[in-house]
Amino acid sequence: MTPLGMHTWNELCSQPDAWQAALDVVIGNAPTIARHKALTNASHIIWSGCGSPYYLAVAAARITQQHDTRPCYAVPASELWLNPSASIPRDATPTLILLSRSGSTTEVLRAAAQFRRSAPNGQIITITCYPDRPLASVGDINIILPSGQEQSLAQTRAFTVMQMGALGVIWMLSGRSLTELRSLPVIAAEVMQRYQTQCLEIGKNPHYHSFYFLGSGYRYGLASEASLKMKEMSLTISEPFHHMEFRHGPQSMVDAHSLVIGIGSKGMQPTEQAVLADMRKLGGQTLAIGPTSDCDMHWESTIDDALQGIIALPLLQTIAYARATSRGLDPDNPHNLNAVVVL
Repeated sequence: MTPLGMHTWNELCSQPDAWQAALDVVIGNAPTIARHKALTNASHIIWSGCGSPYYLAVAAARITQQHDTRPCYAVPASELWLNPSASIPRDATPTLILLSRSGSTTEVLRAAAQFRRSAPNGQIITITCYPDRPLASVGDINIILPSGQEQSLAQTRAFTVMQMGALGVIWMLSGRSLTELRSLPVIAAEVMQRYQTQCLEIGKNPHYHSFYFLGSGYRYGLASEASLKMKEMSLTISEPFHHMEFRHGPQSMVDAHSLVIGIGSKGMQPTEQAVLADMRKLGGQTLAIGPTSDCDMHWESTIDDALQGIIALPLLQTIAYARATSRGLDPDNPHNLNAVVVL
């Protein structure tokens, strides 16, 4: 009998090597991409996708806005397609960055077509994992990252590989050197070796009935993705929130069977830790993962804080994986899901 979640586990554990392969692609094409008018002439920058890639878009848009002066936002692909007047700036030269693991999602392809009609002076950048799928030829720039290809339905490796591609684009948009990204696979491998067994134990713990993932700034997008993985894989109550917003009502759900997980940052960590301390006073359990020593799972790095969040994702994915398999569920084939949504 094939072990539950075998593909998910292999894809999850292979992420550092997959990130390195993705960086090789991005850095190898950087001289051409960085000079393209999709980066140099954009009046607005729109990030978009569906499902997990949309949550990546949410994170990428916030990072882009931190490092670029142009208006930047994230929109679900369905909104670009169905509500273009509310989503696509008129009389401008926007750049749309579309994210899709499969490259075949109907809403993403229709969003691209609608964008071409609504913004004839705009440009499209695509980030996907399969060179032979429709999205791989839709953009003015097409960044194809084969190391993100997966056999499982729930995205793990694909999400972070596309995030590496997104970070590369953001760094090029802001004129920064891509060499800083080279340290990420090394740090991630060390962090996974140090904490992955502990994450497996947390996920297997039957005491927890609900999980809440907190992320400030761009980390809210990553918290949303971590929460989605918990839902998809293990069919468990799971919700994402901004750290400070959790106090404004959602904390009423916290009890002794809740685990509140904070994705930590350098600049906001004292405030974030205060929120987690309040949740412990309410009887909940907490876990902080981040680049400061007061986090329960931490690492030391001097790289830009905008690059640090991706390092937490394999640990968060491991917790969801362990939760699923401990309940006899197969994360390779989540309930009611398909690998691609085709309309």
